[in-house]
Amino acid sequence: MNTDQISAKFATLTSDQHQQFIENYADRMVNDMDTKCLMQFVFDTIVENLSIQSPQDVIEQISCCYDDETIQELLESVTE
Repeated sequence: MNTDQISAKFATLTSDQHQQFIENYADRMVNDMDTKCLMQFVFDTIVENLSIQSPQDVIEQISCCYDDETIQELLESVTE
């Protein structure tokens, strides 16, 4: 199957098939990664996602996982 045939077939997928295709690809990628690659991917994703958020949203996101003391420590790590 050439690229044009693949593109044509892909274009005919239903929304459910499209979603399943994406999930199957993601599953394959994750299964093929070693721990170091997975950790780097997660790190990059977190940094990218937080970089486009407002300061308040960043604080709210962090507070969902950590306490105020951790946020204070993170602030001090860049201001002292």
